[in-house]
Amino acid sequence: MVRVTLNDVSKYFGSVRAADGVNLEIDEGEFFFLLGPSGCGKTTILRLIAGFYKLDRGKIYFDGKEVTDVPSYKRNVGMVFQNYALWPHMAVYDNVIYGLKVRGVQPSLRVKRAKDVLRMVKMEEYATRYPNQLSGGQQQRVALARALVIEPQLLLLDEPLSSLDAKLRLETREEIKRLQRELKITTIYVTHDQSEALSMADRIAVMKEGRIEQIGTPREIYNFPANKFVASFIGETNFVVGKVKTLQEEKNLIIVIAKSGEEIYARPSNRVVTPEEEVLCSVRPEHIRILKEAPPRREDSNFFESKIQSLDYYGLVEHYIVNAFGGEELKATNFNPRDSKFSEGDHVYLTFNPDDVDVFPLK
Repeated sequence: MVRVTLNDVSKYFGSVRAADGVNLEIDEGEFFFLLGPSGCGKTTILRLIAGFYKLDRGKIYFDGKEVTDVPSYKRNVGMVFQNYALWPHMAVYDNVIYGLKVRGVQPSLRVKRAKDVLRMVKMEEYATRYPNQLSGGQQQRVALARALVIEPQLLLLDEPLSSLDAKLRLETREEIKRLQRELKITTIYVTHDQSEALSMADRIAVMKEGRIEQIGTPREIYNFPANKFVASFIGETNFVVGKVKTLQEEKNLIIVIAKSGEEIYARPSNRVVTPEEEVLCSVRPEHIRILKEAPPRREDSNFFESKIQSLDYYGLVEHYIVNAFGGEELKATNFNPRDSKFSEGDHVYLTFNPDDVDVFPLK
């Protein structure tokens, strides 16, 4: 296990800022995710940590010892690439043991370690097969075994599940999570898949254009997004443009007037806005309740008339597109649709809790 520290790390490719003043502290044994859209710099960060790229600015430390200029082969890092990068002319066993041969590990020990790690990833019975005789999921396990067999202090995973089908991706997720917990190895995982990050990570760094927008646990990132980018990228949300009317500090309440003239009550956490400021109100689809009948009005309640524009039933959930706030389209989700009696075109009522409304500056 190792603690990884990035101090003001930057990397440029011409005019492109792939990493721009990145600061990170990754704890020993932590399963840490770099999450963001394509081109945000997450793979660049991973390769800088591995030593494949030279920094333009900043420093990298392993357990407080600077490794900025240490070559990659001396960093004791295991890496699983997006395309797995297996040797096609080598059998599974030879692919796995190769790294130990290069490091000069004595024959008896490297045989034992190769067999142990193949057993760990449940690939020992495929030891004599070649990569082109394996499924995508099996190739991924071999790539993982090859990275683990050298007993690295740090494991780096670059979108390792992106080429797998949905069902296999879910199964392999659990396998990687099990191995990481079992080995207690510091692991940095790059992905653009929010569900992977939310279901597997200890903490997540959300990236955009070479910079980190927010670092936190999955629950913190999802429930308390730092800005509108994080709110929109992690999961789904509805944005309604409005202007701050009133700040009721004694109730920690913000009243926002939507463009339609309707009032939205919000009780966001640690959000600073001012009267007359233009803002975005953010409400997750799962926080919106759809009702057939008008509910009793309560003080500070969010309650709006609406119409169901479209409805999609998926068994476990039902997704709606509804019109509200003068014609704006909102998404709503029902996670218990078994007894749903809604249809497209129904006039309905929307309600959501002020605690579930976040507020961000419009600009």
